[in-house]
Amino acid sequence: MTDEPALEPTPPAPAPMTYADFGEAFLRKVIHRRRVLEVIERVLGEKIELGPIGAGPGRKFAKVRAVGWFQPTSGIEIPGPDIGFRIIVPVDVDFEIEIARDVNRFRARLLVPITVRLRLEPPLDLLVDVALPEEDEVSLQVETDKRRSAVLQRVAGLENELRRFMMRVMEKEFAKPHIQRIMRVDLLQLVDDTWPELVDRLLPDDPPPHHDPDAEAAAHLL
Repeated sequence: MTDEPALEPTPPAPAPMTYADFGEAFLRKVIHRRRVLEVIERVLGEKIELGPIGAGPGRKFAKVRAVGWFQPTSGIEIPGPDIGFRIIVPVDVDFEIEIARDVNRFRARLLVPITVRLRLEPPLDLLVDVALPEEDEVSLQVETDKRRSAVLQRVAGLENELRRFMMRVMEKEFAKPHIQRIMRVDLLQLVDDTWPELVDRLLPDDPPPHHDPDAEAAAHLL
């Protein structure tokens, strides 16, 4: 007598979703953290440049030049019923201060927090709200030794100037018309535009011939 293999229990059918549950799950699956980070990185690009600008008393004491490189962003989803993300944008900056033809070079890292939230508006529009931080929310760390630290102290307000410059860059980028357009997505139009391609993917190019049993039975009687 052979042992019959034990039958595995049939998994329970998933519970049906409400339309509201489906809509929220759809948005959370489609607009997830990684995609938000990718969009932010594409908006900002790779590099920014500043200067030369005057700094110090009367903006004539020193000249400042800076080049910054955006680094990979990171972020977390904000807990709560609304869909939102807290994004950190790191920027590595090389800058130099020229005082009476004496050039001092520095390296700094800026951390810029951005808040992104999703909203819905009728008839079927998805809105992306981007909130840039206040100037004092931007973290700035400068690598210095004692001599360079003394130079920075002589150029009063330089760190705040770098923060302000970074905020102007980000405000300018997010205000561009093509960026503003992607902040409002007409989901109905998006589906209409992609529907033909979706149908082509779901339906075969050469569908099998239609099989009609009644027609075949009638043919045998003839």
